[in-house]
This record gives sequence, C-alpha cells and structure tokens, in this order.
Amino acid sequence: MSVTLTLINKIQLADDVWAFRFKPSEVQQWVAGQYMSIELPHNNPDSKGAKRWFTISSIPADRIMQITTRITNSSFKHALAAMPEGGHINLLGPPIGNFTWQDTDKPIVFVAGGIGITAFYSILRQRAHDGLPLQAHLIYANRTDDITFKKEFDDFAANNPEFKVDYVVGKPLTLRSLAELAPSITGSMVYIAGPTMMVKQLSDGLEASGLPYKQIKQDSFSSYNIQTY
Repeated sequence: MSVTLTLINKIQLADDVWAFRFKPSEVQQWVAGQYMSIELPHNNPDSKGAKRWFTISSIPADRIMQITTRITNSSFKHALAAMPEGGHINLLGPPIGNFTWQDTDKPIVFVAGGIGITAFYSILRQRAHDGLPLQAHLIYANRTDDITFKKEFDDFAANNPEFKVDYVVGKPLTLRSLAELAPSITGSMVYIAGPTMMVKQLSDGLEASGLPYKQIKQDSFSSYNIQTY
C-alpha cells in the first residue's frame, strides 16, 4: 500500500524559496540529511515528468515531512506551488541516502550552495534536538542576501560556541574562498551540497589539493546551476 502525503501548509522562507509541510498517511522514519522520492501527477508535465527527489528538511520529531525548494519554471514546481492545503502527493518508498552526520575526530566543514542548504538544516536541527554538540563550520553561499534559514543558523552560532557559520553572497564558492574561510579544510571531513557542477568542481579540487576522497560527502542537486541555485 502506497504512502500518501497530505499538505498541511506552505510557507515562504525567502524570495522564491518555499517550505511545503506534509503529513504522511503512515509514520515514517529517516535520518536527518536523507531524501525521499515523491510523485505529483499533474497536467502537461514537462520532459522531467511527475517524479522528483527531495531532501527532507524536517526531522522525525516534527512528525511531518517537509520539502524546502525554489519554485522554478518546471511543470512539477508549478503544480507543487499551486497545491491547496489538503492536497496529496505520493511517497515512492522509504527515505534513503548517506548524506548524514558521521562521527569523526576531524574538524567538520559543511559547504552549501543555495538550496543545497536543506540537508545541513535538518542535520543541525537533529543534533540540537538530541542535545549533541554542533561541532561544525558551515560555509553557505547564496545568490542574494535573502538567505534561507539564516535566523536559525545565526541562533545556532549564538548558542553553540563550537558552531561557526560564514555566508558568501552573490558569488560562487571557489577553492580559494574555501581555503580562506577554512584554512584546515584539507584535513577535515567535508560535506558539499548544491548544484551538480559546483559539487563536482569543489570535490575534485579539494581532492587534488590533498583531501582524501573518503573525507568528502556529496549531495548533488541536478536541477540547479550557478544561475538558479
């Protein structure tokens, strides 16, 4: 029997970024940072069809499954934005993915490009909920200064001395900017999430600079690029 997600509400978080909060017809379990596959049948779907993968930006304790996304020109996003409260989508299997917190004795650096921030938001919220240390340095690049979850990250930094956040606005991240913000990055555990090309370029560059591949976690958002992230 398939699981149905019922829209509770939708909230605008930043310019074109919205959070969609769903109640599942059956209780779901997942690890913060994982993603889910959903189906939203709609009229005249474009070439990408009616199915998508989304990081779950809520945590299990919320008892809801939240999607946080930019509303782009795809038929799927238009259908999602037009969905009324009480509308339904289909959950296609249990949440999966290994872009999750990994205990390590190395410094942890989170690198986010635009909407790639969603996994880090859920990971940090889960750590805070569980009363665990937030020993990480978040480097968050966004196209504009209308930054999704900025208040939440600033609050984390204010209340957790071991957590640090740097915002990079209006320009893409480079190996040089990462090295300037996190000088010990090649000796760290590095998580990178954002547009596919950004993730690949930074991952390849860091590995070439001496960061072991096993110390890199990647989460690529294939629907975005440097103009839309």
